[in-house]
Amino acid sequence: MDCARIANALLEGLHLAHPPIGMAFLEEPPAGVPRYSQAAPSACTFWKAAQNALFYATAEDHYNCPIGAITQGFSPPQSVMEQGMALIEQMGKIQYFEAAEVGSVPKVEKPHQIIVYGPLKSFQNLWPDVVMLVCTPFQAMLLSEAAGAVIWRGAGREARVYGRPACAVIPSAMQSSAASASLGCMGARTFAGIQSHELLMAIPAGGLAESEQKLSVILKANAEMKNFYETRQSQFPSA
Repeated sequence: MDCARIANALLEGLHLAHPPIGMAFLEEPPAGVPRYSQAAPSACTFWKAAQNALFYATAEDHYNCPIGAITQGFSPPQSVMEQGMALIEQMGKIQYFEAAEVGSVPKVEKPHQIIVYGPLKSFQNLWPDVVMLVCTPFQAMLLSEAAGAVIWRGAGREARVYGRPACAVIPSAMQSSAASASLGCMGARTFAGIQSHELLMAIPAGGLAESEQKLSVILKANAEMKNFYETRQSQFPSA
């Protein structure tokens, strides 16, 4: 698969404001890929940085965000877990996130020690496990159609939509082998710069080729439906 070609097709076809990013969950860093050089306050901080450069981050690099570390499949040490439970306790006090939810939040199951992040176009000799897009609801609609996540035929690939924590959309997409959406959370909107009119879409690697192949068909189909509906609307002056 040509990741650069797929990235370009998604970027131009959907008119994305942000480049698609790839994530690869690996046992060791690939040769030539640098480690993230700054302390990160959250796991979603890496998404914003990944729009500009290819890098890897270790488990320890994720520990400032205990919940993010857990959803990304790491096993934090006791000291980090204690910090995490203290944070969750505080969230519970303001009725934001309850401790009982932790066990139900999706987690990356693929064994790994590091995560490679970066623009999808930069994954030349490396295949991502999942691709993340920051997009508008309209763009997410088109992408969901291209990814086959809205087909009503009981194929087990129905669209999945999540709220907080936003990072849970990554293991969800990987486990279900289907495109998943997250409405975002306050952490992602603060640390990753997700705007109020944007949401997140995660596509598992296995769905990339199909999404690219179907995108042009979906774009044409929606353009034709738009024309049809506008003509139809014109027949009802009061509408």
